[in-house]
Amino acid sequence: MRTGEHVFSDGHPLIQTPVAESAVRWSKGAGKLTFRLMSPAPPLRLDPRRVAVALAAVVLSLVALHLLAMQIIFNDGLGLSDVLGLEYWHLSTLDLDEEESFGTWFSSGMLFFACLLLLRARTARLAAEPGAIGWLVLGLGFCFLSLDEVVALHELMNSLLGDTPWTAVAIPFAALLGLCFVPFLRSLDGATAIRFLVAGAVYVGGAVGVEHVTDEAVNSLHYNMWTALEEGVEMFGVILFIHALLDLQRGGVIRLEIGAPQPSASPQSP
Repeated sequence: MRTGEHVFSDGHPLIQTPVAESAVRWSKGAGKLTFRLMSPAPPLRLDPRRVAVALAAVVLSLVALHLLAMQIIFNDGLGLSDVLGLEYWHLSTLDLDEEESFGTWFSSGMLFFACLLLLRARTARLAAEPGAIGWLVLGLGFCFLSLDEVVALHELMNSLLGDTPWTAVAIPFAALLGLCFVPFLRSLDGATAIRFLVAGAVYVGGAVGVEHVTDEAVNSLHYNMWTALEEGVEMFGVILFIHALLDLQRGGVIRLEIGAPQPSASPQSP
């Protein structure tokens, strides 16, 4: 949208030009009303490497805070909980194993961001390519994972399975799901397919693999140290996937535009 200036005198417009209301700046002068058309803000550009580094920095910070909090609460040898007068509920928002925590919120947000990128790939540039349905299924899958992160639907499976851990069912299910996506992966270029496979292996390894070998009391230092590894690996798997998606779309840089595109201005007949 071009920048311009139009003057109204005595309530009658000298020039009539259609313009988006959000792009107008008004000012009053003596006997006249002036507005100026403002150029729209440039779209946000997301560089894959910078996004991945920023996300990784946040994840490392969350893991470090979790380790510190769990050492304070569960390491009786240090005795920090007595010295500082802290109980678990004081630091529960730093526990990566809690649904109501900063780590869970951030992990859910990353999964939903990956969902949006996958749905964008389905509806935009990659929609006409072979395997486009795979983007939609993956997008809906990541939406479910984002929901499960905060609602803990997998805990319902634990209740239904009784003494059998949910990971015993999730591991073969993940393997079967991976086989179903082989045609989709073959439709991608080799580098992208390998990135998706690595990201998926890291994520499943953290979300299912580490938890499967962890069989300790929840309220123990050992369990909560394993939790840091489990959740950290899981979130780094999501970061690898987001990096691959951003790098795939728009040749390494993606532009985010919020809001509907503005129609081009055209003169109106008097």
